[in-house]
Amino acid sequence: MWIPTPIGGLWLQVGPQGVRVLEPALFPRGPEARGPLAEAVRERVLAYFAGARPDFLDIPLDYEGLSPMRVALYERVRLIPYGRTESYGSLARELGLSPRAVGAGMRASPFFLLVPAHRVIHADGRLGGFAGQEGLKAWLLHFEGVWP
Repeated sequence: MWIPTPIGGLWLQVGPQGVRVLEPALFPRGPEARGPLAEAVRERVLAYFAGARPDFLDIPLDYEGLSPMRVALYERVRLIPYGRTESYGSLARELGLSPRAVGAGMRASPFFLLVPAHRVIHADGRLGGFAGQEGLKAWLLHFEGVWP
């Protein structure tokens, strides 16, 4: 399912276990997502960009093929509330990972907004990477009121 947003299109794929992919994309790709879950994600994403503060926690994610540590990281990052940030280092200490492993996990996440990787920053306030889209990370944090 193609979801138009102020930052460009998002491509959604769902499966029987939950969302497989929600990511920025230049054009639709793959089979069109349909059904109640796809509609719920679309509505929630549109509400987010309309200024609502959904947490997406009730949206099931399809973690098939991911390591237990990656799943634990994603589930922990899902708990970072709208308008707040946490550091790579604090998440690493809490989960028994290295800060680089946290960064790599965030960079590899196929769950844009659903796992709010944009809310994970350096302890000194620098944004850090965002899979080559640091401007998008800054935009999202500014939109949420936590970045100048």
